[in-house]
Amino acid sequence: MNASTESAQDLEHQAMAAYEAGQWKQAETGFHEAHLAFQREGNLLKSAEMRNNLCVVLLQDDRPQEALEAVEGTWDIFASQGDDLRTAQSYGNLASAREACGDLSGAEEAYRQAAQLLEKTGATDDRERTLSALSRIQLKRGKALQAVASMQSGLDSSPRLSFGKRLLRKILRLPLRLLGR
Repeated sequence: MNASTESAQDLEHQAMAAYEAGQWKQAETGFHEAHLAFQREGNLLKSAEMRNNLCVVLLQDDRPQEALEAVEGTWDIFASQGDDLRTAQSYGNLASAREACGDLSGAEEAYRQAAQLLEKTGATDDRERTLSALSRIQLKRGKALQAVASMQSGLDSSPRLSFGKRLLRKILRLPLRLLGR
């Protein structure tokens, strides 16, 4: 890929194709070049989106510190434009990168912020996955009751649950009932 002769949009499409094919190095290069091209064009939203995509690729390639650097500050760009869904996705990527770097406290806070924004947007499936990830972090941090509550909240927010998830939701209600909550 040659960023000087190809449009930012072309670079984005090539990077996405490489990502979908599991070609992490090509996807990484493509998203980075697309980010720079969109930045040169003054399209900060698309530039931030490419940085989020780059974060995901770097996490796939087991390079969490670089992923953290790629996603840094993108949530502010989306928030400044009132784009709650992409702000939430940025916080989710931040949480994943922090978790991979071993910063469980930071990951917990970022997942919490993502879940709050996803509730506003009505993205129930994304919110369920985010609260499940938050629950996993809380368990790792020894916060068992909070983990149960987070998982329960995620399951309660989803209108479509598989049989296994409906069963899990019933099981998770037991300790809360025993505690009178």
